[in-house]
Amino acid sequence: MRFQQNEIYLKVNCEFNWKEKVNRLIFPQAQILNTMRNASTSGVDTISNLPCNVLDVILGCLPWKDAVKTSILSKDWKYKWVTRQELDFNDEFYKSFKQDEEAKRIIYQVLLVHKGPILKFRLRNFTSCPDIDHWMHFLSKKNVQEFTLIVRIGNKYHSPHHLFKFQQLRYLELQDCLFQPPLGFKGFEKLIKLDLMHVTFDSSILTNLISKSPLLEWLRLRSITNFDILEIDAANLKFLEFIGKTKSISFKNAPMLEKVTVGFLGRRLLTDISPVCSNFPKFFHYMPSLLELDICGTTLEYLIKGGLPENPPTALNNIRTLTISSMSLRYTEVVSSAVYLITSCPKLQDLTIEFYPVGDIVEPAVQLLRPQSSSYGAMKLLQKVQVNMFTGLEMEMEFMKFILASAPVLEEVSIWNFTRFLFRLCKQMIDEMKEFRRASANVEFKFEEIDMEGGYEHEEVMEVA
Repeated sequence: MRFQQNEIYLKVNCEFNWKEKVNRLIFPQAQILNTMRNASTSGVDTISNLPCNVLDVILGCLPWKDAVKTSILSKDWKYKWVTRQELDFNDEFYKSFKQDEEAKRIIYQVLLVHKGPILKFRLRNFTSCPDIDHWMHFLSKKNVQEFTLIVRIGNKYHSPHHLFKFQQLRYLELQDCLFQPPLGFKGFEKLIKLDLMHVTFDSSILTNLISKSPLLEWLRLRSITNFDILEIDAANLKFLEFIGKTKSISFKNAPMLEKVTVGFLGRRLLTDISPVCSNFPKFFHYMPSLLELDICGTTLEYLIKGGLPENPPTALNNIRTLTISSMSLRYTEVVSSAVYLITSCPKLQDLTIEFYPVGDIVEPAVQLLRPQSSSYGAMKLLQKVQVNMFTGLEMEMEFMKFILASAPVLEEVSIWNFTRFLFRLCKQMIDEMKEFRRASANVEFKFEEIDMEGGYEHEEVMEVA
């Protein structure tokens, strides 16, 4: 019998007299089974009398086949595995069978003999099939709190009405599904975390789902249905990640939101029609608690539609960490939007920029950036800058000149790229940057050059004070 040898940390929350109060047990998986075997042969049983919740955690650490095999240890162990509160039919489980039907039969058998609640249920890498409907009907009576369904790519699964009866649900993860709640659906009142990927539904359904989940704190939407309008109205939401396509996105009411990631898929937006009003205040409508913002170049392009507002949105006032990925200096509107955003975050401390390769010098961007290099003190609290995919082109150097001239307390500038994408030697670029006007005299430069020759990764680091 094969077992993984990694250590598994078991958190024990109960009190029991077993040498002393145990707050944490550490068992390798093989040691668990060996201890069980020794107990059954020696007559000295040191495991069976442990509290039920501890035994359940131990069984939960074992692969499914090994957990079931504990039934042969003794009469007392014959049915202990059937009360397991966490059922995880993952890739490892699926790959252990040659045919889908064999795996399905095992799942049916497990559910038929199971006793007690099932708090967590995960099903991964299965094709869409009627069997899932039957399993979900069974689970609707088991007080499931965490549910994960990842259907094999290309096999969209129609979520049955049984899913919407999971009234104890706190965590829901769906992938490659069609999401169609029944009429009269009142939402998941206890839902805290929602993760959707390649899920198809109407935008009104998502809006209703969010509004009818009053405890929702964590929301991730990746490659879901294209929306014309996506409005976020969630009073308790603290984290949001949206990667997809939409013509309009607005944080209408998100007073607790602390971290936001927004990335529009594709090189350009779904629409090039400029709105009457600026998208900046619409996007940042009401999220006063925002601390971390992670956006991409196309998001910057969206924000500048309608022009830049004279007064920056108040939602930018508390941002400490800003990340801008896939930022192309080819488009002046993207550069303008980035400069406006960076200089409108008065408490910004940590800035990460990832440049999108453009291939040659773009004069308009250079001309736009040059006047910015005199913006002394625009980033009063900025301490750390990370620049990825830096090639050394003139427009990138001008952007660095703008950063260095605007940050009086800047301490560290870290730059990295693959060797084959560099236009100049890293030492040459660092030497040039050291000649730029710097608002801070204590900047340390760090350059990482990664060489992928022969399929191996060689990293060279240069540090210059």
